[in-house]
Amino acid sequence: MRIGRVYRSDAPTVALQTDGGWIDFSRAYQAYQLVVEGISTQPLQSLRGLLEAGKMAPAFFAEVSAFLERHALVQAYHLSEPLQFLLPLRPGKIIALGRNYLAHAAETGADAPEEPIVFAKSPGACIGDGESIVVRESYGRVDHEAELALVIGRRAKYVAEEDACDYVAGYTILNDVTARGMQKSDIDQGLPWFRSKSIDTFCPLGPVIALPDEMAWPVEVDIELRVNGEVRQKTNTSKFIFSIPEVLSFITRFMTLEPGDIISTGTPEGIAAIVPGDTVEITIPPIGVLRNPVAPADAHVQS
Repeated sequence: MRIGRVYRSDAPTVALQTDGGWIDFSRAYQAYQLVVEGISTQPLQSLRGLLEAGKMAPAFFAEVSAFLERHALVQAYHLSEPLQFLLPLRPGKIIALGRNYLAHAAETGADAPEEPIVFAKSPGACIGDGESIVVRESYGRVDHEAELALVIGRRAKYVAEEDACDYVAGYTILNDVTARGMQKSDIDQGLPWFRSKSIDTFCPLGPVIALPDEMAWPVEVDIELRVNGEVRQKTNTSKFIFSIPEVLSFITRFMTLEPGDIISTGTPEGIAAIVPGDTVEITIPPIGVLRNPVAPADAHVQS
C-alpha cells in the first residue's frame, strides 16, 4: 500500500492506494469511525493524527478497506487518476546522513566514515511533488542529492538493531538539495552546514509514502535520479555503508525520534549542479517518481 495527500474539491485529503486503486481515505476513515467506533469526526487533512495514534500501519488500512468492502462502499470513495499529490507530511525533524555510500565518499575526496555522519535539515525547506526548487545566483553552485527517507512511526529511543523495522511507518523519496559552495565555505570556517541544506524549497519530499508491506526487509531498492532525462545518479540501497538498523540504533542513542520524524539515508555518487530550467526526477520503484522543476528566485512557488 501507498499513502499520500491530494487535492480533492479544492481541499487536501488523504489518499490510500489499495489493490483496487486510490481511495479517498479521509472520507472512508470518517465513515469507519462513525459506523464502527461510534465517533463523529471531520475528514482527515493530514497524516499526523494517524501517526500519533499508531494507526499508520498496513493492518489498520486493511481493516478500513475491509469495512468498505463489507458495506459495498469502495466505488463511493474511489479517486479518479491522475492525482495531484501534495507534500505527504510536514516532518517534525529531518535527520540526514552524510557519506553513507562508499562511492559518494570517494567523489568528495573523503574516506568512509567510521560511524554515521548525522546532520539536520529544516522541515520548513520541504516542498511536494511538482513544486519548484528555487535557486538564486547568490547561492552559488546548487546540487541535487537523491535519497531514500524513512518515516518514523512510533517514539524511538535506544532502538536495538533487531527491532528497527518496528519503528518505520513507511518510506518516501527525499532530494537533499544543497548549496554546495555555501556548504564548503562553512566547513572551511569550521561552521555547521545547516544553512546550505535548509534553504527554502531545498527539501523536495514525496510524492507518497510507501508502507512497509511494499518493501522487503532488509530494504534493498534501486534509486535513480535524472536531470532533463539524463541519468545522474543510479544505485541500490544494498550499497549503504551503514544499514537502516545501524542508523536507527545510532541516532536513538542520542536523541528521541517521534512519529512523523524523517531520517534520510544519504545520497550515492553522481552529485552535480542544477540550474533554473532543469527538471529533476528521482525514481524509487516501490514509491514512485518525485519530480520537481528548478526555477529562478522570481518564480511563483506553491505554498
